[in-house]
Amino acid sequence: MDGRRWWDVAFGVGCLLVGGIASVSVDGTTWRIAGVWIVMALLCLVYYTAGRRTLQTERGGLWFAITIIVLTAVGTAFAPNVLTLQCLVFPLLWVLSPHTRTAILLNIVSAFALAVGFIVGLGATPDVIVQAFAIQGVSLVFALSLGLWITRIAELGDEKARLLDSLQAAQAETERASREAGAAAERERIARDIHDTIAQSLTSVVLLAQRARAEVGQTIAGTNDAAPLDGRPPAVSESIDLIESTAREALGEARALVATMAAMPSPDSSLGDSLRRLGERFERETGVAVRVEVAADRLPRATEVVLLRCAQEGLANVRKHAQAENVWLRVTVIDSFADLRLTDDGVGVVGTAGDGSAPDALLEHAARSGFGLHGMRDRVALLGGTVSIAAAEPRGTELRVRVPVPVASPQHAASEPVEGPTPTTDQNETTA
Repeated sequence: MDGRRWWDVAFGVGCLLVGGIASVSVDGTTWRIAGVWIVMALLCLVYYTAGRRTLQTERGGLWFAITIIVLTAVGTAFAPNVLTLQCLVFPLLWVLSPHTRTAILLNIVSAFALAVGFIVGLGATPDVIVQAFAIQGVSLVFALSLGLWITRIAELGDEKARLLDSLQAAQAETERASREAGAAAERERIARDIHDTIAQSLTSVVLLAQRARAEVGQTIAGTNDAAPLDGRPPAVSESIDLIESTAREALGEARALVATMAAMPSPDSSLGDSLRRLGERFERETGVAVRVEVAADRLPRATEVVLLRCAQEGLANVRKHAQAENVWLRVTVIDSFADLRLTDDGVGVVGTAGDGSAPDALLEHAARSGFGLHGMRDRVALLGGTVSIAAAEPRGTELRVRVPVPVASPQHAASEPVEGPTPTTDQNETTA
């Protein structure tokens, strides 16, 4: 049984016992016995109809506390033995009080009221008055001592519960950080392995194809004066070109995979640091100038990961499709939204879709052309964000990603924007 059911049993049994004791102790005075039982009945009626529910409320029931004090004092006036009921009254006052100060005040009021009832029941003689206040003084001291002691134990229990919750939350956070650190380290290791093995092997294939082209050309040129102008038969030339182009494409994919896996932000680094490393790696591998500008405070981890992945996918599209010479990557926080803009000065989706295409048409064409937008839109949609594509002036394409972030106050945008192409549309967003 829960605590309230124990109170139900204790309260009912206590009233019956006190009523029985009072009936036996009163010297045959019928009206006093009747008064005692009426008080016991009223106490049970009030408790079982409404009072017991206050034991489960956060602030208790002040009205019920005052009611049991008054009824117990009246019962004591009928028969002094009803004073025994204070064994239940004092603990109930602690349970019903929302604060310690309130409980202390109610205990003092109860002790005084019961002393008055005791004096009324036995007569206001000096001996009775002294006896009444002596009994209630001792009872009050014990009630306050036990109440304060139990309250302190309860407070310590609550404090331990809060500390346990904090410890469990800290352990969960530590485990999460450890898993993320382990995953990041594993991604770094795989990226290094790809770079040191597959990428190097593909580079070797490209070099071998180039050398084979030269050697075949020299051999045929030395033995056959009627060889083609480039020194190779058409079939051999086509095969070697195919080997070289395939190897170069695979090498580009491997390098893109290395960049994607190695640029994951660690818990100790900022989004700006990760984006700058990504831009520097992209610039070294492609020769395309990347200018990174991040004007945002520390963002939630999930938001940083999504923005980084979108930047990686955008740069991968620039590598494959844009034929660009410059890329501008900006991140700001405006009106509780993290705003990422990746702008290039190449051809990209705009060139393949046709200049002047509507933003929706650009987005649909990009999605059909393998620009990786489906995965990007799904990733951004999980955070309630949007993805859009717009043409930039005088040429190029802008990819824009907006993700809501919880911020206390509006963040400022970059003070000195990096010069570059500007999109022809301002708010051409498609909800992911």
